[in-house]
Amino acid sequence: MDEEDHVTPRTHDAWNDASPLAAVYDLPAPRILSEGPVRFLLVSGALDNDRWGLIGAFWLAIDGANGGFLVSPDSIWSGGELARCYRGALARAWNHDAIYTYWQRQVGSAGDVMIDPQQHADALFQVARRVGAI
Repeated sequence: MDEEDHVTPRTHDAWNDASPLAAVYDLPAPRILSEGPVRFLLVSGALDNDRWGLIGAFWLAIDGANGGFLVSPDSIWSGGELARCYRGALARAWNHDAIYTYWQRQVGSAGDVMIDPQQHADALFQVARRVGAI
C-alpha cells in the first residue's frame, strides 16, 4: 500500500511519541471509498460519554484480503483499543480472516462489549457511514 493511502498519524506533543490512539487516525482513506463488498460485525459498548452505543465495526473484504476495525467518533477510547488490538494481532502474524473469524465467534456478549451477528454491505463506505467514521 502506498504511503499516500494513509492519513498521517498524529503524534503526542509532550513526548513526540505516537499517540496510543494512532491506530484511529491512520485510516486508509482511499480504501474507504473503493473497497468492494464486505462483511462486518457491529460492536457496541461504552462510549466516551459513558453511555452505551455503537463503538465501531470489524470488517472483512469478501475475498479475505483486507480487513480492519472502523472506529465511531463517539467512542475514540474503546474503539481505539479495538483498533490497536486488531493491529497487534496483525503484528503477531494473524491474517485478516483469522482476526475476523475470532471476533465472529464472540457474537453476543463478549466481556464489556456486545457484538452483533454478521452483516454484509456492498462497499466498505457503507459500513464507515454506519459507524460515523466518515
